[in-house]
Amino acid sequence: MTKTIVLTMLTLMVFVPSALIGQNIRQSYSGKLGFYAPGDGLNNGFMIGADGITEFLRFDFSLNLTADLYFKQSFNFFKDPKPEILRQQIVLIPIHAGAAYKIFDVADAESRGYVGAGAGYYLYFYGIDYRSNSGGLLGSALTQSESKNGGNFFAVLFARILIGQVFVEPKWYLATKDEDAVGAHAFVVNPSGFSIALGFQY
Repeated sequence: MTKTIVLTMLTLMVFVPSALIGQNIRQSYSGKLGFYAPGDGLNNGFMIGADGITEFLRFDFSLNLTADLYFKQSFNFFKDPKPEILRQQIVLIPIHAGAAYKIFDVADAESRGYVGAGAGYYLYFYGIDYRSNSGGLLGSALTQSESKNGGNFFAVLFARILIGQVFVEPKWYLATKDEDAVGAHAFVVNPSGFSIALGFQY
């Protein structure tokens, strides 16, 4: 229920203003591929993302709704004692709304830049096949499978520099940790980190 309310509010923050004002508005969409360096055992990897952007031209101000996707099979976010991992994968989806201010616009070079901040909610879906290292003959011999999902709130700081329709976007994630366990083995999901993406806005 909480997740549904949060996602609905994020969507309304971006798309309601354009319906109410109706002029001096530019709406655009973007797709991007980036390098992501998260924290607490989630290894570096690629992240893809998409944005919906509503720009208020008169005020050099924009709102955006963003969904990113990070998929990984090699990482270790377990506390000690750790299980013997046979197979695992995690899908991490940070969703956030943000606001940005245009800091420069060079018309002759078709270039402009923005800085902004936002907040949102991340979701994760985790699956694992493992053997427990908690002791005992059966504990170490039997293969077990589990799946988990969860999430938490996060804040984000970002910049975007466009040249024509191509952009570069560095982003900093400041997330609240989410803790869970597989059997007797505790793990911590913490997507706090840095990403830099190259994308196309149209």
